[in-house]
Amino acid sequence: MRGLPILMLAAGLALPASGVAATRPDAGRADRCGRQCLLGILWDYTEALTDDKPSEVPAAPSVRVTSNGRVVELGRGEVWGAPRRIPYRQALVDPTTGAAIFYGVVTNAIRPRRPAPATPGARTEPAGRAEPAPRGADTWWFYVLRLKVESRRISEVEEISYDGSSMGANARALSLPDRLFDAPLPRDEQSSREQLIRIANEYFDAVSGKLDYRKVPWHPECQRIELGVFTVNAATSPGSCGGEFQNPAVRWNVVNRRFYVADVQRGLVLAIANFTTPPDLPHNNGSVVFELFKIQDGLIRQIQAFFRGNGQLHSGWGSGPGS
Repeated sequence: MRGLPILMLAAGLALPASGVAATRPDAGRADRCGRQCLLGILWDYTEALTDDKPSEVPAAPSVRVTSNGRVVELGRGEVWGAPRRIPYRQALVDPTTGAAIFYGVVTNAIRPRRPAPATPGARTEPAGRAEPAPRGADTWWFYVLRLKVESRRISEVEEISYDGSSMGANARALSLPDRLFDAPLPRDEQSSREQLIRIANEYFDAVSGKLDYRKVPWHPECQRIELGVFTVNAATSPGSCGGEFQNPAVRWNVVNRRFYVADVQRGLVLAIANFTTPPDLPHNNGSVVFELFKIQDGLIRQIQAFFRGNGQLHSGWGSGPGS
């Protein structure tokens, strides 16, 4: 997968006054929810999902929740239910916007341990042996989550989940995120918040066919990974990060661009946008896409994309077409 309005969030930030989150070191600073605070709230949310306990989410009374673009009650999204585990986890936060973003894989593929033998001397199973799951019962979802935190409570929840079935993508193959995204940059290789967002917009303009891809600042090591699969420099997609745009099959109108993370120290920018189908390319399937960019020396070094491969025409957020 691969403009119009840009939604820049600048929320007053602030973790709940009670419960486990209130014991964190910066919980007493009511005027600010820093990185640790946001990461803690994101942990609270993912633990609630794992345990299927939405009541444990530190949500504001007026929290608004969408799942795959539809407004739902908290805990009623596609991936919720018991039991769950999240083997792939990647977290991004931005204290300036109050955003906490989670890239993950959620699955109900859990093997309960065998019960202890009922009688003394009975044969025991080797440690770690587990009951097999019923055939066909396991589901694996690619999962992305956006939270907005205000006054230390979650005021917005945006979830997108996808089982990969229509594209052959394999969520089971994801285990650990590329630590390149978490690596701090030397000061002379960093870009300002404004520069990070401008570079991401140039990429979106190239996707939209509004900017020659040669004018986008590409790093010679650039790779793009989508749902755990290389979409460039691959056998079926031999073009580079820029060269792929010579193929009309990778052109969309990128609208409703929303920027939530601009991490100067790590060179990260996270945007969500609606990739809408151009009238002249009706077979290019549109969807809402989370795009994470690693920008080093002012150049796009890596891109990580998550979206619903079977299409999601509306986000439920932002303004303009596709919202």
